[in-house]
Amino acid sequence: MRTCVLRVGTNMCSMPRLLFACVAGASALHVMDEPSTTTVVQDERRVLLLGCSLDRNALMEFCDGHGEQTDYPVESAWCINEDLHLKMGYIYHPGVGANGDLHKPTALAKGPSTGAILKTYANATSFYMLNGNPHLVVVDSSLWDLLVWRLGTLGDRHGMSASEAKVPPPKKVTQERVQQWCSHDLPGLLQRVSEIFPTSRIAFRTAPTIDHTPTHEKFEKRDIALLYKCISSSTTNGMLFGKYEVIDYHAIMAKLIKRKVPNLYRIDGYHPSEYPSRLYVNEILRRVGMNPQDPPEPTLEDESTARKARFEKAGQGDANDLEDLTDLM
Repeated sequence: MRTCVLRVGTNMCSMPRLLFACVAGASALHVMDEPSTTTVVQDERRVLLLGCSLDRNALMEFCDGHGEQTDYPVESAWCINEDLHLKMGYIYHPGVGANGDLHKPTALAKGPSTGAILKTYANATSFYMLNGNPHLVVVDSSLWDLLVWRLGTLGDRHGMSASEAKVPPPKKVTQERVQQWCSHDLPGLLQRVSEIFPTSRIAFRTAPTIDHTPTHEKFEKRDIALLYKCISSSTTNGMLFGKYEVIDYHAIMAKLIKRKVPNLYRIDGYHPSEYPSRLYVNEILRRVGMNPQDPPEPTLEDESTARKARFEKAGQGDANDLEDLTDLM
């Protein structure tokens, strides 16, 4: 039986809301790495997910809702599985930016830019959550990038929501922009992550396709397919750009769709549901030397129950489904 708890170590601040206050201290402890104050369990695995709400949801599904979350100064989530000697953390970032320079896509994303998160917060926040260096950092940069390319930065609206700023009709994502992302923007992001976490293995997570084009038109299947094609063409012997491992969430979802497995998405049509999320996490665990068992495949009976639950959530509003992108509804 899975045991997921939040355990506060000697180098961690006692409450999530104090994360900002303890960033400097955690960073110093990380650099010094004093054996007398840092307790590391033998054979412990530490994994950091550096991505978007798809990664947060997967982590929280794995943790059975027993993880810890905070959004100040950066959105993060984490949990500890004591049975597996596993610590897993998540940090949100808003992608490569409109021009691939890791600057904040103004008025579209909350919080700091990806560049600022990596420079100022990522190392200390990761150490706060994992109480040690991550063995593996899994990076995503896809849905937020597509969103910015389709809607633009909207300029500086001084804190206005996208609805208040009158979001323009979405633009077509061009193959030229995807090529820049694949040849310049993404290599730059992954190189920066490797500099921030020099002792960690770095992996890139592909984006699973969506169920349908939502009425708000954030994403299109075609655009996600373009990203995946570029990633596939830049991967040799399983290594993206010859340097980075690939966690192929896109392929996981494609196989499930081909087998017509029911209930693969949440109500919004682009957040994967619990089953594919668990398969994604299991693939990560295999990359750190573990041998997890995949959960039972959902049945049509399960789908009937899940449909009822989704209907109830739709009536109540499920904040987790849309948390990263609420301003664009």
